[in-house]
Amino acid sequence: MRRRNAGFTLVELLVVIAIIGVLVALLLPAVQAAREAARRTQCKNNLKQMALGCMNHADIQKHFPTGGWGWFWAGDPDRGFGKDQPGGWIYNTLPFLEQAALHDQGKDGQPDVLTQGQRTAARTTLTSPLDAITCPSRRPGGQTFPYLNATGIYNALKPEAVGRSDYAANSGTVYDEADSFPSTYAAVGGYSWFESRLATMSPPQDSSLVLNGISHQRSQVTFKHITDGTSNTYMVGEKALTTVNYETGGDAGDNETWCTGFNNDNFRKTASGAYGSLAALTPLLDAPEYPAGVNGQDAFGSAHAGGLNMAYCDGSIHTVGYDIDWQIHRDLGDRADGNVTTTGSP
Repeated sequence: MRRRNAGFTLVELLVVIAIIGVLVALLLPAVQAAREAARRTQCKNNLKQMALGCMNHADIQKHFPTGGWGWFWAGDPDRGFGKDQPGGWIYNTLPFLEQAALHDQGKDGQPDVLTQGQRTAARTTLTSPLDAITCPSRRPGGQTFPYLNATGIYNALKPEAVGRSDYAANSGTVYDEADSFPSTYAAVGGYSWFESRLATMSPPQDSSLVLNGISHQRSQVTFKHITDGTSNTYMVGEKALTTVNYETGGDAGDNETWCTGFNNDNFRKTASGAYGSLAALTPLLDAPEYPAGVNGQDAFGSAHAGGLNMAYCDGSIHTVGYDIDWQIHRDLGDRADGNVTTTGSP
């Protein structure tokens, strides 16, 4: 009796390979979706911690973290909190995120004196990456990025690479971050800040209508200022960024450092246009370029396909769709416009 040799024929092998290919094709999207869901959850957790840090700051310092002075200034541990602090909201939140050691680097008790040692310590601070302000759907944690600003920073030695943030504070609906600021501590006392110049504009501007977010230049916004309600007002959210510039420093809204003062690297707004003439600035899904005619570097946005994550002033985290009505989005950025609304899913 002839015995048949065991084994696969070529046709059978090809069938098995085809079946495996189909299974992989079916499973891969599910695996990718699960990974993105985990990244989105981590992003929400990051925002939750930042929101709690801001609220603890508001409880202890009696106001939300200030926006600092401007993009040529980094945080200074000797200048406390509030309007006299040049660093931005993230820097001011550090002590409430168990990062007091990072916040206090270079502290020597001299708020009006800038030494070489302080400038060296400040550079160390701003070159430190923070996983807590990095969205894992966009870029890896623990990474620094090129610093291309030729001018450098007034109170820090010029770095080659810096840490950056994927999250931005809500600076309201109309305030332009391109305002000027002093270049020395000595000039601070007599400097004409943006808020003091509002009454001289044509037409004169009411600061409560223009400076209507949670954090802006030299701000000291309290819970009492949020008359629309903390559950109806944005606090912090993901910022828009072009995908080609995730790691280059080439985006105008991502070319400074997380430690910098008021600048669209770390502050975004919810409307566009001149004072009294607001236009749409809805959230953006990350893409290689911003839509034509849109100041994307001023907008909120994210790398998540289903919507961006936003922390409200009550500490809750919501997913806000990119198709949100622009007026609702605008109103959520204004803490006291009387248009009480909420949106987004937890």
